[in-house]
Amino acid sequence: MLARKTPLRAKTPTRRTAPVRKVARKAVSRGIMPNAAEKAYWDTLGDLCMACGKHGTVVHHILAHAPGKGSRRDHMLVVKLDPGCHNMETNSVHLLGSEARFRDVTGVDLVAIAVANRDDYLAGELL
Repeated sequence: MLARKTPLRAKTPTRRTAPVRKVARKAVSRGIMPNAAEKAYWDTLGDLCMACGKHGTVVHHILAHAPGKGSRRDHMLVVKLDPGCHNMETNSVHLLGSEARFRDVTGVDLVAIAVANRDDYLAGELL
């Protein structure tokens, strides 16, 4: 007869000694979806990749620490990147893992570009 490597499950489920308490959770808006003002800002950034200059871009949210950035994904701290620079090529920001590593490999500082664009827009210079 073959010996089992793992024991069989118990027929009866294990019982808890205390009842499970359900905690009421508050519905907190974490700013997941951009509002109309943030989308209007994205439109002012154009359709050229800020790293290589190609057309057909997607929005990349800066995930690194930057001046004026809160703990959540900030929709005003973004750069436009083509799919290759964003996440499709070996030297893309997501495959390299961070904006700092992208800067080291390509020489393009995405955090500085995003901060400058945001500050110019809020000052009324990027309209």
